Amino acid sequence: MAVSEKTRKIIWCEAGGRCAICRVQVVTPGTDCDDPSVFGEEAHIVARSKGGPRAGLLDDAAIDSHTNLVLLCSKHHKQIDDQPGYYTVDRLREIKAKHAAWTRSLGEATPGRLKLVPDPAFPQPRILKLITRGNPLWNMIKSSVTFEYALPDGLAEEDEDLILEFLGLIQDYCDIAAELHSVRENRDAEKGLQSYLSRLAERTFLVGAFVRHMLLIDGSGQEGTPWPMLRVEVQPASHATITDESGRPYPNKQPSAGVPDEEKSA
Repeated sequence: MAVSEKTRKIIWCEAGGRCAICRVQVVTPGTDCDDPSVFGEEAHIVARSKGGPRAGLLDDAAIDSHTNLVLLCSKHHKQIDDQPGYYTVDRLREIKAKHAAWTRSLGEATPGRLKLVPDPAFPQPRILKLITRGNPLWNMIKSSVTFEYALPDGLAEEDEDLILEFLGLIQDYCDIAAELHSVRENRDAEKGLQSYLSRLAERTFLVGAFVRHMLLIDGSGQEGTPWPMLRVEVQPASHATITDESGRPYPNKQPSAGVPDEEKSA
């Protein structure tokens, strides 16, 4: 098994983007002509290979789980592998736990805590794009690193189950989108989303979405990390207002679950 995208997100969030040993932020700022440089590495505590440092008895799933990985800078990753006598399994687990506690304390006690703020380089969306096909929603999922949603209260049990299945599928795709590379894999994802969109339309539900461009910052004065956030809402067609892209309602037109998303917003 390989380390999943979801596992990587957990590791980086728990570590606050910093090496668990030296606590240096493991992303350098970009330049006018180059992207930021990432020198953080997800290091195994119990080694993956039988002959590796700190080799032990863990199954494949446990080896690549977030509990067996620690975020380090490239220097300290090499050091722990070169010095397994000192950096034992127990010592690394203790280092990781203390670093995670320290990272959490930043949000509780210091003004430099991690937080999400709107990216001033992008206009912030106010109107949900009406989604009726799998392709545009899949493109939004691929461009996002986090996900939020909204659904109405008072739903019939059958409708709520369908909506929760749909939102769960979106969450799963957000976790694995970066690992799907082939045209076939991407097309299958679009078809999976389209199937739920069609079923929701049959029950007169509309799906709206947008990507909000955010920055993850820690108050240190360094440039924030882009953190695009996907928002998806599912609402009964009778509760929605159809508008043009400027937010002006279309006169004398009632919402319909079959409105082409290229033309309207919700």
